[in-house]
Amino acid sequence: MLADPGERTLVSSLGWVDGGALWTLDTAAGAERSLKLGDAKFLSLHAGTGDRFAVVHHFDGARLEITAHAFDRPEEALARCVVEGWERRLEGGAEGWKGLPSHYVGYLRHPAWSAYALVRIAEGDVSLQTFDWYDDRYDKGYQGIIGATEVPGEDLVIVSVQRDSRPVLHDPVAGRKAGELALAGRHGNPRLLFRRMARELWADDYDSLVVLEPSTWRVLRQARIQDAADRTQQFIGQFAFDADERVCAVARPFSGDVLGLDPTTLAPVSRAETGGQPLDVAVLRDGRVFAREWKTGALRTATLR
Repeated sequence: MLADPGERTLVSSLGWVDGGALWTLDTAAGAERSLKLGDAKFLSLHAGTGDRFAVVHHFDGARLEITAHAFDRPEEALARCVVEGWERRLEGGAEGWKGLPSHYVGYLRHPAWSAYALVRIAEGDVSLQTFDWYDDRYDKGYQGIIGATEVPGEDLVIVSVQRDSRPVLHDPVAGRKAGELALAGRHGNPRLLFRRMARELWADDYDSLVVLEPSTWRVLRQARIQDAADRTQQFIGQFAFDADERVCAVARPFSGDVLGLDPTTLAPVSRAETGGQPLDVAVLRDGRVFAREWKTGALRTATLR
């Protein structure tokens, strides 16, 4: 779940619930809206700087679209990238992409190949690149590529693969693998986030959180956030920081709550009892928590205490 800097608007999209629509919430009024952006099978959201965010529209390979948005008008596409067959085009001016990531991933079908591709939007152009390292070592029916996170200040992206605890450092300039990261070995679907207030990379790994140092990629700290019975595992939901990064909120769908962690230690310091099965989450400076249910997308609210 994404929040604008002023904490007025939250934006989310759960593919199995929302399809090609955005879910938005006015935090002051408590008003929810569903904004249909198109007929994509599902959307993925990507935070930018300031009041901007990007949306990737996934169509099972037939085409891929990426649109730029502002929180105050989330239903409006400020700019659009369309990849369909061999055709690649940008609509709207360069200003629309300001403050947004340059790299995205999606599955594409072309006359000559079908594969996950890295899409780069920069300098008024769109380029595609496949991943040579994504080979038979992966179970491709079970392990899709789910995200690409840019490394600040470097020409590298970190590519996450489903059910794999070793995200790949990929060099898009050379078009090759540049290394791997080692997470908690829990075989999750890692979501990666570079903090704004500290030089740290945060990642979830099924039931755990891992914090790494970007210069060396060594693990600084890690913690298992969701306990389970012997010989079983239960995954955590999304994690999110408040705007000042004083707390990290982690949704726990199997505990019916959201934990507030101290970012410097990963120790739980507060808890919000949402009930239900919270999955997608946002936390505000005042401790209010907004979470969406795993299976239904229903809104749950509580306060960290």
